[in-house]
Amino acid sequence: MSIFPYVYYMVQSFHITNDGKQTAMYAGMVTSAFAFAEFSTGVVWGRISDKFGRKPVLLCGLAGTGVSMLVFGFSPNITTALIARALGGLLNGYAQMNKFRSLHEADMRQ
Repeated sequence: MSIFPYVYYMVQSFHITNDGKQTAMYAGMVTSAFAFAEFSTGVVWGRISDKFGRKPVLLCGLAGTGVSMLVFGFSPNITTALIARALGGLLNGYAQMNKFRSLHEADMRQ
């Protein structure tokens, strides 16, 4: 989900500050919360996938990411937006796991 075109205006609508630089800083925090959370859980999702299988992990991750997108879209304040983006990142670690798993399976076939 690309939020770059509108995240600045979304943060601005929270009326945290009137300073454009501060608004940009908060927009950066909202944007980076996803990447940091995704980075932190990539290995965990891989281990969960090894234990329970790929399909349940993918379904759980997809459902959680969908919920986090809805919560983010309806966020009334910066705190909710940050939590929703972090939750999306925490539950999106399965995407990286799926990419590496596919590469591994393709390599095994050769």
